[in-house]
Amino acid sequence: MSRLESLSLLPLSPSDTCWIPSSTDTYGTFEAQRYNTISSLSADPLTASFDISPSPQNQPSTKIRPGTFIVFALSTTELAQEYPKASADYRKICEYTPGRYLGLVTSTFARWNEDDGSTDEDVIVHFVSKYTPQLSVVADHFVPIFPFRTALEDSSALHTGILFPWIDYKQWTTLGVRLRIRRTNPSSLVFELCNEDFERFEDKAGKDYSRLETVDAILDDETKDTLAKLSVAPVALPAEIWIDIRNHPDIKEPPCFATDIDSLERCDLF
Repeated sequence: MSRLESLSLLPLSPSDTCWIPSSTDTYGTFEAQRYNTISSLSADPLTASFDISPSPQNQPSTKIRPGTFIVFALSTTELAQEYPKASADYRKICEYTPGRYLGLVTSTFARWNEDDGSTDEDVIVHFVSKYTPQLSVVADHFVPIFPFRTALEDSSALHTGILFPWIDYKQWTTLGVRLRIRRTNPSSLVFELCNEDFERFEDKAGKDYSRLETVDAILDDETKDTLAKLSVAPVALPAEIWIDIRNHPDIKEPPCFATDIDSLERCDLF
């Protein structure tokens, strides 16, 4: 059993390091994930946290505001630390280049480490894409981001304080990831949603999660597995983030994130 797989058998605690679960337990059951997320979305939209840990692990102040767009990538350097430096798994993970993804920070909070008194910053990020979600069950689970070329039936597009740098992009509402920030590339240029538009996103996301719950019983296993891999998990994955979302020509589409997870989990990289 690989180190990453064995970590999936450990109980989750507020001071645990980040890990990738095995495919059998991938991010828990889809039903459990959806419950945690719906519970979060039912709270105040500007302060809702997807964290299930009690105080004092949750701290009120964090560096990144909800409603901020970021680019992120999994931190292979952090993941490799779970292996001996001389091992083949360590080498493979360090040499693997994960994709970069675009997303909206929808919740951000701190984790206090009891052992050393340090604080980790976790964020919930929902994917942003040029395309609509591919699975039919979530095909309309998105909100357009202004600017756009195509005409819309209503004025539901989300607006940013600084003009969003791409045209015809969609903000996904029910698919995302939980990250633990290990490295931040700061910038004075921050792309944030207007407050009222962030609230509208939360409202749409809450409705979409509720709709998804009603069809869960009729979904096949393959669809459930795909949804689970792209859904917010109760565990945080170590990541590097970029505040300036421009000038990233290699941004990948969200389905590629599941491929990154599978490859790193298996260490089957070459």
